[in-house]
Amino acid sequence: MKFLLWIPVCLMPWLLAAQTTEGEVTYTETVQLKIDVPEGDREMMKMLPTSQSAATLLLFSEKECLYQDKEAGEGTVDVSHEQDGMDMQIKIMRPENKFYRDLENNRTVESREFMGRYFLIDETAVRKNWKLSGEQKTILGYPCQKAVLQDTSRKVEAWFTPQIPVSIGPAEFADLPGLILELSYGERSIVASKVDLKELPKKAIEKPSKGKSVTRAEFQKIMDDKLKEMGAEGGRGGVRMIIRN
Repeated sequence: MKFLLWIPVCLMPWLLAAQTTEGEVTYTETVQLKIDVPEGDREMMKMLPTSQSAATLLLFSEKECLYQDKEAGEGTVDVSHEQDGMDMQIKIMRPENKFYRDLENNRTVESREFMGRYFLIDETAVRKNWKLSGEQKTILGYPCQKAVLQDTSRKVEAWFTPQIPVSIGPAEFADLPGLILELSYGERSIVASKVDLKELPKKAIEKPSKGKSVTRAEFQKIMDDKLKEMGAEGGRGGVRMIIRN
């Protein structure tokens, strides 16, 4: 009789862990930088970074989640360059972006920083269409499966773990039968470095409210117009950096 009672008691911690749907995940997000420099300035090119990395954080519960940089200013890169008696300093900063998802009402609120201005994009969440590949691997001790986004405009690969049954992940990527622990798309990769399943403090997840409310199309036009203007100015010489976010 003692033996029969001992089995469920030992299994209980594992069952509780498997059913946890609240906590935080720390990721390392790396962006490959595209930097244009004047022709012939190879020495300067050698000093410029080819990528930028920062720690990001996903706070989640059964009802909502928030993805943001772990610390403000994370990933800032400073470069000094001296040429022909002139001292040039370049600072590469990450925009202060946040992505909030309301799981109960199927809505997202994205806070975007662009050229020192803040914008809010509040819209209905668009469900992602994934295809499971059958490939498997382990990330941080969690068994994961690979999925590929069925989107002809970009290639997105995700690794998710059914062991944490929440259909969320970094930024807008969600709708898989488990938490996404690794992502790669375009010039960006996001890999989990720590998973902490725990009860979060009240109001730990706050919906972004800073910025001007715009539609996604309006925000895209603001970016396109400004980048076009900067491109025309860059044609007169100097360093031009493109960091796609």
